[in-house]
Amino acid sequence: MYNLEKEIYLGNSKNVYNKSDGISIIETEYQNKVYEGWHSHKNAHITLFLKGGTIEKRKKENFSVSPGTVLFYHSDELHLNQNTLFPSKNINIEIDENHFNEFEITEEILKKGTADTVKTKLFILKIYNECLIGDVFSKDSINMLFANLASNQNYLEQFSKCPNWVNSLYELLNDCWSENPSLNELSKILNINPISISKHFPKYFGCTLGEYIRRLKIDRSLTLMQQPSSSLTEISFECGFADQSHFIRTFKHQTGFSPKKFRDL
Repeated sequence: MYNLEKEIYLGNSKNVYNKSDGISIIETEYQNKVYEGWHSHKNAHITLFLKGGTIEKRKKENFSVSPGTVLFYHSDELHLNQNTLFPSKNINIEIDENHFNEFEITEEILKKGTADTVKTKLFILKIYNECLIGDVFSKDSINMLFANLASNQNYLEQFSKCPNWVNSLYELLNDCWSENPSLNELSKILNINPISISKHFPKYFGCTLGEYIRRLKIDRSLTLMQQPSSSLTEISFECGFADQSHFIRTFKHQTGFSPKKFRDL
């Protein structure tokens, strides 16, 4: 059993960025088979899987990992990986203990914040993009993105205490993510006044209706982008964008990357 030190991962750590005190961003690739036994990491971290996949086992749960999967790891949390596909690639956002204290949050609070996996993966990409930009504003930008992510700790609790129509709306939007439902159309389906939806939507979803739907579309496009045979035009159409230009603008706004640059990661 291995306990891995700061910024050390089983694969090849291609790039390590320290653009913010207490937060490291590690780009890791897996080209060949690595150690498949139980191991842990000194620091808590969040991982976004970009390519490939694996079966991850923990003491009480297992995960089937594919491109777009986001997982949170507590410090010293035991896990192992098997049946890894090659090549695989992921981005790790690693936070040391002092940074948790500085932001006055705990690992559990951050884990709750990452429960909104769509928002989390888009924020990870924005943090990663700030590392690649690497100018005088990057450190503060990364800290602000991290603080925003950690502040989302009541995401699951909000849905557990919400009216029934909010859960129905959540399921409806996630089922019809490739479509473009209007507020009036959703109102008729749910039999809820559109004013009520407008008033309460930001409280439960943390953004406007349009922003939420755009996030869902870009989230689904991340997986499609890993298929070389799919053109940007085809992905734009499948995700319900008006045209390729609209898709490119929205993708860059949500992730910080152009679709072409994302494909080259």
